[in-house]
Amino acid sequence: MTDRTPRTRWLSQGRARRAAAIALAFTVFNPASAADVGPTAQVRIAPLQRATLHETARAWGSIRAGTGQSLMINFAQSVDVDRIFVRAGEHVRRGAPLMAVRAAPATALALAQARTAVRFAAADLARIRQLQARQLATRSQVDAAARALADAKAQLTAAGIQGLGPGTTTRAAPFDGVVTTLNTRTGARLAAGAAAMVVAPTARTEAVVGVPPELAQALHAGQTAMLRQVFGAGARAHATVRAVAGLIDPQSHLVDVVLGLDAQAATWLQGTPVEASFALAPWSGWVVPRQAVLLDESGQAYVFQDDHGKARRVHVTLAIDTARRSGISGPLAPTLPLVVLGNAELDDGMTLEAGR
Repeated sequence: MTDRTPRTRWLSQGRARRAAAIALAFTVFNPASAADVGPTAQVRIAPLQRATLHETARAWGSIRAGTGQSLMINFAQSVDVDRIFVRAGEHVRRGAPLMAVRAAPATALALAQARTAVRFAAADLARIRQLQARQLATRSQVDAAARALADAKAQLTAAGIQGLGPGTTTRAAPFDGVVTTLNTRTGARLAAGAAAMVVAPTARTEAVVGVPPELAQALHAGQTAMLRQVFGAGARAHATVRAVAGLIDPQSHLVDVVLGLDAQAATWLQGTPVEASFALAPWSGWVVPRQAVLLDESGQAYVFQDDHGKARRVHVTLAIDTARRSGISGPLAPTLPLVVLGNAELDDGMTLEAGR
C-alpha cells in the first residue's frame, strides 16, 4: 500500500493539470467572441478621383471603290462585243483600252438609213431653192424642206452617237481606276443603254463600316477616324467620315458609315477588311479602375467603399466604359476610398484590412 500511494498521488496531479489546460483553452478560444469579430477581407483601396474620359467606338467593314464617282460603260445603240481587254477587279490606267465593239446589224442599218435620209433631204432642199429662184416654189415649201433636212441630220446624230460607225470602236478608261463590275463577254450583244462594265476611280477609294444605330447618331460628316487592317501587318491610316446613312440595313441591323481615305489607305486593295475607331465626345466625372465596378444578377452596377474599416456597398450608374477605366455616377462619399481589388467576395458591412 505504501508503494502505490505516490503513484496515485502523481496520477491525480496529472488529471488536475489536464483539466486546467482544457479550461485555459476554452478561455483563449471563445466561439462567441469570434462570432462578434466576423471575417476580415484583404483588399486594396484608392482615393476617388474625378477625370475626363474619351470613349472610343469601334466598327468593322471593308474597302470599296467610291460608288459616287463610278462610271458605267454603256452604248446608246445595240452593239456586238468584239473584244474585252480587262477582267473584273483589274486596275486600269487612264487611256487603256477596255473593250471593242461594233454596231449590231439593226444599228448599222439605222445608221445607213439616217445617212441616206440626210442626202435625200439635202438634195430636196437644193431643188426647192432652185424652183424658188425661178418663182416656181413658195417660201413655205423651202422652210418645210429645211426642217426635213434638220430632222434627218438629228436622226443621223442619234444613230451615230459615241462614234459608232462602220467597223470596230474601242472604248478607253477615262481615268485611273478599278473594274468593279463586268457584265458582258466577247461575242455578246448588248442592248442600247445596257451596262457593259463599271469602272471606279482609284483616287476615290473609300471604306464602309457598320455601326449600331445609337452610335450613328453620335457621328457626323467631317469627323476623323482611325483605320486598321484586320489581317496582315495591321497597317493603319487616317480617315474622315463622308456620310452617315439615314436608314438601318435590314440584314445587318447596322447603319452604314462611308469613310474617305488618306493617300496611304487609298492604295489598299478593295475588299480589305478594316476596323475603324471613332473618338466620341469626352465625359467628365468619377473615373475608377474598370475592375472596381461590379454587376449583380439584375445588371445593377455597384462598387465598395472603405467606410472606416467596413465595406460599404454603393449602387452606381455606369456612364462610360473603356478598356482600363470606367466613368460612374451615384451617391458616392467623396472622402471615402474606393475598393479597387479584392472586391468580388465582399459583402456589405464586412471588415476590411486595406492596403494601397
